[in-house]
Amino acid sequence: MDPLEFKPIGPKERKEILDYIKSRIDDADPRKLREAILSMGWVEDAEELAGPLMVLVTEGKPEVALAALEGLVQLGIRASEKPLGRHIVDLFKRGDPAYSRVRAECIRVMGKVGTKHCVGFLTEIMKKSKPVTPEDKEAVVEALVSMAERRVHGISDILEQLRTLAEDRVVRKAINCALKEINLQRWKEQGYLTIEAEFDSQENSSQ
Repeated sequence: MDPLEFKPIGPKERKEILDYIKSRIDDADPRKLREAILSMGWVEDAEELAGPLMVLVTEGKPEVALAALEGLVQLGIRASEKPLGRHIVDLFKRGDPAYSRVRAECIRVMGKVGTKHCVGFLTEIMKKSKPVTPEDKEAVVEALVSMAERRVHGISDILEQLRTLAEDRVVRKAINCALKEINLQRWKEQGYLTIEAEFDSQENSSQ
């Protein structure tokens, strides 16, 4: 773990790290960039970093974009919700296979930092065919589970609806696993399991 994570970062250090991040869009060492981004976890007012990090996500090479996405999650930057949505749409239009992993990760990150307003956007991705891939749809399922974990209501019902539309076997399996996971979490929070949830728990532990 980077030692910078264990000490507060003052204004001077923050500026140095921000300058480093902004200057490394084209020639960044992804490992060092990731360390710099994750060290920002001590910074107050993290929302102000949404801009610099989204520049890395939208203009950086795949490895750089993935590091910046990790930073958005680390800092819990809600202000990245709309820019992420626009970038996901742009990546679908571009159709560059080199960025397919970035696109899927953008979808996952939206589930971790976005608000309930993202649910409709994510659901629409699930309903589309090409250029949406099964990997993109699996990422949507993961994003919806993340939103359920953050107490966004109605995710189970949405997944049930999407399961009836899913034609890909892998996507259907992902939805089934997601529903079991949400069911388990809900009953555990209440201090007991239904018989169905108990079976799901035993099945998950044996996998």
